[in-house]
Amino acid sequence: MAIWNAPTTEIDPEALASTDMLYLTYTMARIRPVVPDVFVAQRLKDVQRIKGLTMDTVLLQFWLAGLTGLAESNTSNQRLLWKCLVLVKLCDTVESALIQLSFYRGILNECDDCIAEDGTGERVDVLKSIAIGCRAKGLVRPDQLDILADVPPTHYDPEQYKFGKHSQQSPADAVDELCGRTLSDFEHQEALLDRIIQVCEAAAASNDVLTLSKLCQTLDDNPLVVDLVLLMRPPSSLLVPLESFVNNLQQNEDDDIDTCNSNLEGFGDVLILIMTIIRRYELAECLDSVLKEKQGFCYLWLHHTSATIPTASMSSMTADMHGLMGRWISALFDSMGISDDLIQTSKPQMLLEISPSIFEQSLAACQAGVIDATTLNSGLDYFLQPCLLFVLIGVVQYLCQEIVFSAPSPLNSTHHAAHGTSSASSMMSPTGSSPLASRGSVSGSSGGKAGHTVTSGKSVAMMQASLKSLLAGEAFPARLIRLLKSEISAALGHNAIENDHQLAIIHERLADTSVNYDSWKISEAYDVPKLAQQTVFAFDAIISGGRTPLVTKREKGWPIFGGSTYHMDVDLFRATLCYVGPAQFVTNILKRLLKAAMTPNGRRAAELGAAMMTTPLVGSGDKHLSPQSLLWTLLYQTLWIPVPSRLENFTQGKHLATFVGMTLDMFQSSTFVQHRQTQFQQQQQEKSTDGMASTSGDAGMEVDSVQAVSSNNSVLEQLERDAAMEPFRVMLDQRLKALEPIARDRPGFEGFVQGMTQYRERHPPLSLPLQGTSSSSATTLSLRKVRMG
Repeated sequence: MAIWNAPTTEIDPEALASTDMLYLTYTMARIRPVVPDVFVAQRLKDVQRIKGLTMDTVLLQFWLAGLTGLAESNTSNQRLLWKCLVLVKLCDTVESALIQLSFYRGILNECDDCIAEDGTGERVDVLKSIAIGCRAKGLVRPDQLDILADVPPTHYDPEQYKFGKHSQQSPADAVDELCGRTLSDFEHQEALLDRIIQVCEAAAASNDVLTLSKLCQTLDDNPLVVDLVLLMRPPSSLLVPLESFVNNLQQNEDDDIDTCNSNLEGFGDVLILIMTIIRRYELAECLDSVLKEKQGFCYLWLHHTSATIPTASMSSMTADMHGLMGRWISALFDSMGISDDLIQTSKPQMLLEISPSIFEQSLAACQAGVIDATTLNSGLDYFLQPCLLFVLIGVVQYLCQEIVFSAPSPLNSTHHAAHGTSSASSMMSPTGSSPLASRGSVSGSSGGKAGHTVTSGKSVAMMQASLKSLLAGEAFPARLIRLLKSEISAALGHNAIENDHQLAIIHERLADTSVNYDSWKISEAYDVPKLAQQTVFAFDAIISGGRTPLVTKREKGWPIFGGSTYHMDVDLFRATLCYVGPAQFVTNILKRLLKAAMTPNGRRAAELGAAMMTTPLVGSGDKHLSPQSLLWTLLYQTLWIPVPSRLENFTQGKHLATFVGMTLDMFQSSTFVQHRQTQFQQQQQEKSTDGMASTSGDAGMEVDSVQAVSSNNSVLEQLERDAAMEPFRVMLDQRLKALEPIARDRPGFEGFVQGMTQYRERHPPLSLPLQGTSSSSATTLSLRKVRMG
């Protein structure tokens, strides 16, 4: 049995939390969506190869980086995410690395103290918790580790959480128990998270509306559970079954009214969760990668309404949509009420599409005097029923949009006074007649342009009154306020009217829904004009002092820039990239690197700079801010500003070459990552056919599994990776040859050329086609496309 405190064990001097491992780990914990597991596994292999370390040492660096983040977390919600990362996601190591980890008592004790701040009343042994997580995955032998001698394994039975007709519990109780245990049982947390996904998939496939509705409500009310799901699994694992349900749900006229109401309520719960996930994790730009049915209602609706649900013009509506809108307006404002037949025959997808237009027509009728404000607000109150809440998404967005973009002016007011009926008609129906207009004194035609509305100060005030009346009501759900927070704040946030009781209630509700919601984000906003300067300070602090300056400031109670408690502030780097753009971002890295290259911190600066260049900070939808774009900016633009004239000495040039070489070595194209994911999924399918259990979701972060590929696949894989890099390498060679005659006597340039020569010796040029591979012709074509791109 291994003795954890054996004096013969030596600490590996290389096993410190290197800057590149810290940056990768903090990105996994702080940036959403999380980088794929196959990306992380490949990065560990790259670091092992680049630095010439053993995999045990690299894994130990990875552990220490995760423990550092846990020690620096300052809220219980942040600590929960870090504990999941350290105790579950990173538990893919071996006994030797785990034993080495036990000798870093400083950071382990700091983590123990940090977790004790959660008020549990008992001190948690982080090292023992890590060992338990590794044991649960079968990665360590319990009889070989004395730390586990007094910790018997606990039992988890997937059949314990049954739903539908096989369950003795109600769906509400079963969902609450499953999600509650997920937040506390780290030994089986991964299996529990997979069970949540399985329940979602099964309920959507079997049209179990009750179970799916309750699950979506619980996940919406407990965002930490969603955080954990998306930390361990890709967003598509949860969104795809929800998308399928929204696309396929249909009302059946033969169903009783209670079943139809339940279906509409479930549709709304699922839709609200989908929108919440997409907004909260900023997935609107990468819908292609998180949704499956590209021609389905959910994808098309989200794609065309990424920010706000637009009103549909009368001419663009189908006959069914036009008829349904007319029936709803009549039911709302003709004192007929919403009949059972209307609920049973309303397609939820169609009702969602026309909801903004329903209110647009109603508002125009109110302005024209067809109905009064009381009737208008009463009609809105109908939608506060649980089965119709999803309709309010479009209504609130429409109101907020009109308030924000319809600033009144004296010219508009005069225009309305002179042409009241004409403008009202235009607002009711840009291209045709309105269902309400035909019942009033308003003309059914308009001479205005389609879609053009002119809003008076009086109508803006009316919309503000309707919006405040709706939002301040006790029946308006907090989850919709949270979902539509940005629109509501834009429309009403600037209003500071004293003694406005409704507005005070709305502001209070907005604040309440934001408390502890985004657990991975910092609480204070960055000062945008100073982002570049703050990034410079952060870069210098990381490479020169590590955590020391941060710990010192925290102990003395001094403020920390940006409001972050983390010394590796990836939130700051991400904000800088998004606001100043790739050119300035890369320029800042290069400037700080060249300055650090004149000090003993040059190697550390090269590691951090390469990690910042090659680790994704935004979703896959924004190609302009992707690592590929940053690499292109560096090698085709920014690098040649200091090279060759501003390299002052040989060492500075060598460190710059180290940075460029590491950036090229660590870069993984999106095509390469996708290839790895497909490859691993095929391996998982092969394992499952052999009788081995496969997990739900994306590839697990198991380095050994990622390495276990056939020799032929390895050749093609390396070819795919080299194909993405070859244009950059060819360009570097050409540029250096062109500069050599004019910079031959410059020592800084000589150091850079020597460093790049050593890099090129490790990466010989590609020769195509490869002999002996079944895909050589296809790969040659792929390479041609890369070069042309």
